[in-house]
Amino acid sequence: MSALDPIANASRPQKLILGAMVLVIVGALGYFFLISGARAERDTLLRENEIRRAEVLKAKADEANLRPFRALAEALRKRLDTAKERLPSEREIPQVYRQVSDLAARAGLGVSLFQPKPAEDRDVLSEVPITVTAECTYHQLGAFLDRVGKMPRIVSLGEFRLIGINRPTGTLRAEMTLATYTFRSEGAPPPSKPGAPTAKGTPGAPPAPAGSPAVGPQGSRR
Repeated sequence: MSALDPIANASRPQKLILGAMVLVIVGALGYFFLISGARAERDTLLRENEIRRAEVLKAKADEANLRPFRALAEALRKRLDTAKERLPSEREIPQVYRQVSDLAARAGLGVSLFQPKPAEDRDVLSEVPITVTAECTYHQLGAFLDRVGKMPRIVSLGEFRLIGINRPTGTLRAEMTLATYTFRSEGAPPPSKPGAPTAKGTPGAPPAPAGSPAVGPQGSRR
């Protein structure tokens, strides 16, 4: 007697019930092994898609927020490039000294002291001060400062004082500090101090203006 004989000899309703049970079992196994796994993978992909979508939206928002700052950074970079074009290099500092000295002579200033000072480091710049003491009139001083302001290299006026002189000429003694600047790239050493020997052993400070007495480091006449 075969193991399938009870099934074969079963009544039609019993066979239908048994067939339905087999279909349910096969369907359950198919769902468990095939459909359920695919659905879980689909759910995982949907979650990853939502995460990527959120990241894209955040990146777009960040891009929109950064756009004004990038425009500002570009404008500042252009301003910096323009300013760098007007800043002398270290080797041009002696030339700037001579130009300032020549302008003082042309304006008629009687310079008694022209003393470059050591450079003072700033964030990305080195400030190179120049102490100047001269006898002049208001008109001569104004002409000198106007010409200095029009120099191709930046030279600014810092400390400034006028002292009256009891002379019939009506001249004044002007004591002022001018300054030029050099741009220092990150990590670069500061420029050499004014008056320090160069590679050929010549001092970096300019000669005294024409017609004015030479002065030593402390402004004493030689």
